[in-house]
Amino acid sequence: MWRIEFSSSKFLPLLPEECQGNPGVYGFELAWWLAHALATRGIVTGYPLGEDWGWLIEYINSAEVEFTIGCSSVAGQGEGYSGKAITWSVFIRPHTSFKQRLQGQTHEAEVQSLGQHVLEALEHAGIKAAQSAA
Repeated sequence: MWRIEFSSSKFLPLLPEECQGNPGVYGFELAWWLAHALATRGIVTGYPLGEDWGWLIEYINSAEVEFTIGCSSVAGQGEGYSGKAITWSVFIRPHTSFKQRLQGQTHEAEVQSLGQHVLEALEHAGIKAAQSAA
């Protein structure tokens, strides 16, 4: 799995706290922005889907391998409405089948490539992200 964190006020929630997946769990605006940014790079994902931990977009490559790109805040309840930067987390996880795992397939190269596209999109928006060990 690939993961980064960064701080920004760019993706603060538009809708009120009660519309979020859980209190302090934001990420729709980041997932929507990222889906658009990746699409401009030729990487077409699905629309954001909500989870209790945040939001995700799905990418399926030409070999029919599915990747989850998760977006979430690292914030307390109400922090997204202060107008101040909060910490965001983005991860990429491939959905490797049992057969693929038995054959030693990890899809690591594509995870790293997707991650590089995410980093470049953020950098283009003036956001510096730090990759963390995951």
